[in-house]
Amino acid sequence: MTLQELKAQCQKAGFKYAYGKFKESTDPPHLVAITVDTNNFMADNKAFYCKIPIKLDYTYIDKNVEEQNKIEKEILRDIAWNKTEETYLQSEDVWQVSYFFEL
Repeated sequence: MTLQELKAQCQKAGFKYAYGKFKESTDPPHLVAITVDTNNFMADNKAFYCKIPIKLDYTYIDKNVEEQNKIEKEILRDIAWNKTEETYLQSEDVWQVSYFFEL
């Protein structure tokens, strides 16, 4: 999967999606992807194995199990992923779960 395919999958599943941040204020629920530290396999001064580590933040106001199932079973269905516990962001009055995987 590429970043473009991730975007298409998120939108196909009915989520508002952005890479990095939304250009305009966007109410939850939504998904925001960012690239985190890379962990390439290097040899002979070349990167032989390159993966893009992604953090996909699912931000929401009210718990919706069906939406989380869409993320896990539709968007990330063929990807090995981990996720954080639900975190309340008091300054924004929202909840957030982060999914970590590689593209």
